[in-house]
Amino acid sequence: MQPESKFASSFSESVGIEENHAPPQLLTQTIPAQEPQAEVIAKPRESKPDIVSAAVVVGMTAQFVVFILGLVTEFIPRMIEVILISAFIGLCVSVIAYALMKGDD
Repeated sequence: MQPESKFASSFSESVGIEENHAPPQLLTQTIPAQEPQAEVIAKPRESKPDIVSAAVVVGMTAQFVVFILGLVTEFIPRMIEVILISAFIGLCVSVIAYALMKGDD
């Protein structure tokens, strides 16, 4: 007998538990058969706010780049015209980015 089993048997005797236990009764359960369902394969889709926000980020990046290039190179002498052109280019790039990301949805 191993030391663990001696301890366990002595512990159970002191508590008053008998070692001879009746075997547990087997429980049977019947599960009704279900018809297999066709698997629906769903392709992952991006939500509309994700596409719009990504297009806005791309457009604002283009606007920033054009604005900085306009300030550094001074291809347009007035500040207001640099702001207007950079805003227009940013808007155009946003619309193009949205159309490209939307695809055929």
